[in-house]
Amino acid sequence: MEFEEIEYFLANIKSVISCKIITDSNNNITEIHVLSDSSRHSKQIVRDIRTALLSHFNIDIDYKVISVAQINKNISINSDFRLFYAGYTNEITSDRIKISTKLTWDEKEYVGEAEGIKSEKNTLVIAANSTLNAIKKAVDLDCFIVDDIQSSHVAGRDVMLSAVTYIDHGRENMLIGSAVLQSNKIDSTIKATLNAINRKICLFIKE
Repeated sequence: MEFEEIEYFLANIKSVISCKIITDSNNNITEIHVLSDSSRHSKQIVRDIRTALLSHFNIDIDYKVISVAQINKNISINSDFRLFYAGYTNEITSDRIKISTKLTWDEKEYVGEAEGIKSEKNTLVIAANSTLNAIKKAVDLDCFIVDDIQSSHVAGRDVMLSAVTYIDHGRENMLIGSAVLQSNKIDSTIKATLNAINRKICLFIKE
């Protein structure tokens, strides 16, 4: 079973900031550690997690397995923090491309750049890396790696998918972001990459 998928799913529950699942040698869940803001009681969060696991993954977990650590979001963390996409520029030669992505927050700008050989697939990876480099400037931490960029067709719309690995104390966690293809693939890849990471960024805000 892909526990990274479950962690990602649970991290989207209201008030939950991040989630870590611990398993035994038989791949059974023994602990679920949750970091949340203080907007809801921990018992409500535990109930929501148990319900989500049962209804979505058919996993019945004892409530004693789930531990919730809460942070006062008004003092230590802002769980509503989001970086905003403010556009990109590119410089193209015969065989190379350089992409600069601009993100903003609280009237501050963070510009990330990436450059490489120009091919259809590699251009999208470069776009994603330029986004990660802008994020690194905002959070002052280097823990994200582009794994893959794919396009898909969902409900009659073209969608870009960005897979990013998040390294947390030596453990790899997969984050997936998506964006409907509107302007072009570079633009939507940047949005999908930011979408994959924005829920994690609140943990690393640079004061």
